[in-house]
Amino acid sequence: MENRSIRHGSGNGARREVRLPPLPPGLEVYRPVDVLGSSVLVVEDEAAMLQQLRIDLHDLGYRPSVAANVPEARNVLEHERVAAVLLDLVLDEHEDSGFELLTWIRQHHPGLPVIVLSAAQVNSAAIRRAYELGASSYFVKGNVPMAHIYSDLAARLVERGTGRPGSYRFGRLEFDPTRRTVKLGEGEGRLTQQQTALILFLAQGSKPATARDLIEAGLFRNNAAHSTVHSALLTLRRRLDELEPGLGATFVHASARGYSLVAVHE
Repeated sequence: MENRSIRHGSGNGARREVRLPPLPPGLEVYRPVDVLGSSVLVVEDEAAMLQQLRIDLHDLGYRPSVAANVPEARNVLEHERVAAVLLDLVLDEHEDSGFELLTWIRQHHPGLPVIVLSAAQVNSAAIRRAYELGASSYFVKGNVPMAHIYSDLAARLVERGTGRPGSYRFGRLEFDPTRRTVKLGEGEGRLTQQQTALILFLAQGSKPATARDLIEAGLFRNNAAHSTVHSALLTLRRRLDELEPGLGATFVHASARGYSLVAVHE
């Protein structure tokens, strides 16, 4: 089994050693060190399959969350930061439940990678429909090795979730991570790469993010001071104020628990 170390450079020029967890027996997969620790939501109503996916993902170094139905999945996506979704198309609710969840994800998290796993929907029409609704990948369970699925997951995570175009809507405010723009009415502003990454991270769940969360997510150097993070968010707020006075403080909300995004209404 694999059990190797990779040396990574940090922001201050030092080298730190990252030890990859050993691979589960029989799994030879692509898993760059940068994706380790990513949170992956598994939506699957078959208990045995759900358990296999959860155990494999944990052993590969991911942080799996699980949901057996659409309400559970939406609850996770609304309250936790998720980096990717493994989605079974046919859940217990009804035949179209997986498609409906995929549509909801694309409306609320357009950049989130969604890898579809299906045993039942194997006809070409279903595959086409899944891609039209925004699936990042489509696999028929039992027809491909699990290692192939896990390698594809890592590849989607490397894309940082921006491989599919789409805009986030926060009431009157529209955010396009691909074009790095924010739009309010007829006004439009361009963001820096870091500002885009900050909004994208905060958009991945309703739980407030602390300065430490943003540093650990790789948005700042490992040794960055918390004041540096607060200064960057203040600069982002000022950039938003150029679209409308007070927009920055309204949209990028600060509290004792951290920073979060709030929809902008009339």
